[in-house]
Amino acid sequence: MPENTISVSLVDSSIQASKPNYYSPLLVYKTAKIKVNKDAANYKTLSLTVNNYEKEIETLEKDNGNGQDQFGKEQTLLKTAMSNFFNSTEESLKSAILFIYKDKPEELKNYLKAHRHSFVVLINTESDNSDDGLKIYKDDYDKFKMPSTFFVFSTKEQEIKELFKDKGAAEKERNIVVYSNNKDNLHLKFISAYLHQASISHSVNPYGIPLATVPLLDDAVIKKLRDAKINFYSLLNETGLDGISAFKEGVDLSGKAIDEIFTYHYIKNEAIIELIRIWNKNNRQNSKLSALQLSGARDNAYTSAIECLLKRFIDRGLIV
Repeated sequence: MPENTISVSLVDSSIQASKPNYYSPLLVYKTAKIKVNKDAANYKTLSLTVNNYEKEIETLEKDNGNGQDQFGKEQTLLKTAMSNFFNSTEESLKSAILFIYKDKPEELKNYLKAHRHSFVVLINTESDNSDDGLKIYKDDYDKFKMPSTFFVFSTKEQEIKELFKDKGAAEKERNIVVYSNNKDNLHLKFISAYLHQASISHSVNPYGIPLATVPLLDDAVIKKLRDAKINFYSLLNETGLDGISAFKEGVDLSGKAIDEIFTYHYIKNEAIIELIRIWNKNNRQNSKLSALQLSGARDNAYTSAIECLLKRFIDRGLIV
């Protein structure tokens, strides 16, 4: 292809068939004793629903060697995590894919390239003092990170001590950290409720979402979390003590509003998909999307397609 074209390979047919999973998060768990190397895949996936998750988790097999107690604890942890995910509110997601890996984090990156989940939620592991996802996944993150994917971590810390400490805004962008109060899996509850609402109205604001958990009331802790751009669950009116609990602040580690960057992500992806569709429809001719072709000075199939796409976004309230 000539220069200045869309940087997308059209050789792999999966690109044609695969649609972004905007509202279906991938839940990820790093295991110690669960068997994952069946058929040499080096990972295991479970398709879970609110009705089958307990039975599906029971089907997991223990890896070779000792560790039956640890294996049982991991199964219990996953059941609890999925229960929190499916029961975060009365209106939450009712299905999700669970991705389990052991020592091959790069397999997660390969999986994301094929399945295109916009959100990846990292479940904390079953071990002592393990309620800090930034510590658990710090050595694996660089091996599975994707520039167009949102990663959601849970932490027990009130400031960033691992992974993103002293990093620039660009490296923090799209990485979302949620404060865990007594291992309540708040990050799972939040994503389940938020993406359910976003699937109905994409531009919904995550700030203020009510969840099934105990609100944080310590002013000193809240200030530290807010300064560190760590999300938390507290009273909606912290000074008036109105008794209404809500998710706050709805930002990534760079301080950008989640709904804003998620909407940009959605618009960009849909625009690329539409341009590729037109390119294929025109027998892959005139593929050089130069400044002239997209400047509006001369109408063509590409500019017309983008105009129609933007009109649909305006009608849906994504663009004002």
